[in-house]
Amino acid sequence: MALLDEKNLMAERTRRARFRVHHVGTKLNEAELHGLEALAAKENKTHAELIRGLILREIEREKLGPCPSVELEEITACRLLLINVLGPLAMGQKMSPELLSATIEEITKQEVRLARGRLKDYQARR
Repeated sequence: MALLDEKNLMAERTRRARFRVHHVGTKLNEAELHGLEALAAKENKTHAELIRGLILREIEREKLGPCPSVELEEITACRLLLINVLGPLAMGQKMSPELLSATIEEITKQEVRLARGRLKDYQARR
């Protein structure tokens, strides 16, 4: 059996694809370098580990799409609660404690999804 047959070459190519061989670099001024060094020391990482982690997190964040802040999620939940509670009350309907609890529970389940939708709408208008 030859050492360089096609099967071995493909297996070696697959194995090497996981190696980190591509370099990405940038230049920093003194203040930026001090900020990088302070952050790396705080997280107990080398510059390379810190930068690689930042890049990989940003790539993953980009795949997920816009991510609303906790504040936007809470504002969305409050808005939904107001709409779902004040509307029926303004029309003279009564709301039982069970219905209020079910409404709050449903809003809690939906608030992140709805906040993402509101954020996407906002970004589309800009």
